[in-house]
Amino acid sequence: MTRLFIFCVMLAFSSAVSAQEFSFGFKTGLNFSNIKGDVEKTADATETLDQNIGFHFGATFAWEITDIMGLRAELMYSQKGTKRSFEGPSYYTFTTPNNDKFLTTGIRQQELNVGNSYIELPIMAYFKPHSRFEIYGGMSFGVLVNSTAFGNIKFSDIKYAGIPAVPNTIDHELDFNYLSDKAGEQTYDNPAETVKINNNNVPFPQTAGAYFEFVEDRGKLYSAFDLGVVGGLSVYLSKSLYVSGRINYGLLDITKTKADVSLSSLDDNKEFISRNDDDRNVTIQASIGFSF
Repeated sequence: MTRLFIFCVMLAFSSAVSAQEFSFGFKTGLNFSNIKGDVEKTADATETLDQNIGFHFGATFAWEITDIMGLRAELMYSQKGTKRSFEGPSYYTFTTPNNDKFLTTGIRQQELNVGNSYIELPIMAYFKPHSRFEIYGGMSFGVLVNSTAFGNIKFSDIKYAGIPAVPNTIDHELDFNYLSDKAGEQTYDNPAETVKINNNNVPFPQTAGAYFEFVEDRGKLYSAFDLGVVGGLSVYLSKSLYVSGRINYGLLDITKTKADVSLSSLDDNKEFISRNDDDRNVTIQASIGFSF
């Protein structure tokens, strides 16, 4: 009986293995992403985080365990991000060629289009109740490979020690690379535009980097790794061609506290106030794919 039982188990196992099939393919599509987290809101200042659009593409791999279920993995390049805006009372530090600094107050209007690109590895289980439909879910691990933003800042009603500056408003571009920019990084026109503060003609930049307001290195803003849960539905238009929709919800805080600072105020010592926010990627993906 024991030998018969072992024989039956081995026969069933070999039948299951022979039924397993491996396949591969590719997919591409759009990401509708945002960063969900705390925003600065005071009586006079407002920060918003709005949806951004990116894309994804990469290879897919599937292991068919039975006719209706199996495992699926992907290796994807995926763009995520947000549209970040701030408007309200704030601060701005002007720096002279001699490295003298003038901390001013005023009204900041800032717009940023943030794009973070990841190499992602989703690993999922799928269930196929019908030849045309597939439901799947699992985990996704991501490595940040590029992190940029572009936009502009307008700083108005500029005052130093209560005395208005001349001109009273400046504006310039923001061109951020969160992975490579250095503290205080700025570029100037030739000759540079200036603003008169305390009888000094102080230049202001044409373009500023990600950490232009820092006087020392406070680290990178965005974390190198991300982890999320994924779930979605695929509809097969043919045996190989399909369209898919999914949500990827981040489980990790993707911003680092020391580099994430308040834009509305400084502390009593005129130092940056670090924000202990819990910021997570949330992405809806619409894809078209082909499997072989």
